[in-house]
Amino acid sequence: MNTPIEWTETLANEALATPDTEMVRGLRAQASGQKVLVESEFATLRGAILGNPESVYIPDPFHPSWYASMRSLPKDELAWMAEHRGMHIRDADPKLWEAMSEGLSTYRNILESRGVAVIQTTQPPPDAVVNYTSGWLGKFGRHWAYHAQAFGEVFGNLLVSFRETQPSIRYNGVEYLEAFMGLFESDPEAVWLTMPDPLPLPSFVGVGLSPGDIRILPGKRVLVGLGVFDRSDIGKQSVPRSSGNELGVEVLRRMLAPWGWSVEVVYFDANFGYHIDTLMPLVSEGLLAVHPEVLLTPLPYDLASWEQIPLTTTECRAGAGNSVPLSPTAHMVTQSATQFMSDLDARGIEPIPVPFDEVYAFCGSGLHCATFSFHRSD
Repeated sequence: MNTPIEWTETLANEALATPDTEMVRGLRAQASGQKVLVESEFATLRGAILGNPESVYIPDPFHPSWYASMRSLPKDELAWMAEHRGMHIRDADPKLWEAMSEGLSTYRNILESRGVAVIQTTQPPPDAVVNYTSGWLGKFGRHWAYHAQAFGEVFGNLLVSFRETQPSIRYNGVEYLEAFMGLFESDPEAVWLTMPDPLPLPSFVGVGLSPGDIRILPGKRVLVGLGVFDRSDIGKQSVPRSSGNELGVEVLRRMLAPWGWSVEVVYFDANFGYHIDTLMPLVSEGLLAVHPEVLLTPLPYDLASWEQIPLTTTECRAGAGNSVPLSPTAHMVTQSATQFMSDLDARGIEPIPVPFDEVYAFCGSGLHCATFSFHRSD
């Protein structure tokens, strides 16, 4: 990394005389002509942002706000992260980084071959971006923008920026801010909203909500999943959840209400995974998948009547729960989740295998976490 600039009046005048107009070159232009619209989680995918394989600095898994989410991962993986915290994955494990990079590249090729417009940068992030979170965690803060879904969500034509609850990726959207700018400029009907900034506390007991906590349903409905490690913690809001919290849910509810959206909550067992989007994929109208022991409270009455494909523990660990609908009749799945793909095929849903096995095995975040869907419509 470069040495931070020691600013002087002369340098300040030079910078203002010839200002940089782009931080990450090309992102704003890639968004030109795109539409901001998500009708539901499984409406046909037409536009997506993918993350940057160069933005993968290993976090400190034992920082309380990280550990609240990641303690469901195997102990040896947590120990490996702690040993290499602050390092770029390329330097810590070149083979893993190559697999992650190739998986993202293959995924992009699949999306584009199916007519999806993709916005992405693969440039090494500027030092200003890499250092942006270091004020929170010093040398272990760094940056992680591989999983683009953490940048936010789109509800109808509402482009909502989120702040992740984990500190090392709390501001990962900074690297893709110009993509959001381009989307907003390109669609005159888009509305840009922002969730609150989390408090600088060791754990996220303030206001927190992650895009991974959310499922988007037809009819302007949002289902938020809150993860607890013990059923008895559901009524104890002082006990950290695996990601977002009840106050974050209420902020989102009031934010979306004037636009006609409703927000509902379900609690799940975080020992299976830290986000609802790693555990309960929505496949099509009337069809979802979930491990039989994951949900701790009932789904809303109408969702409870949907057919549920039962995911096994093995399939969950393979990333089946973090899958992505391409359309109501096609579904993208981590390629090792063979049983889930067979179950989809038996129901007339085309399974599309994607080589994301190493990614999910490493951090418990896979395909859905890597996909910021900005346009889904039928």
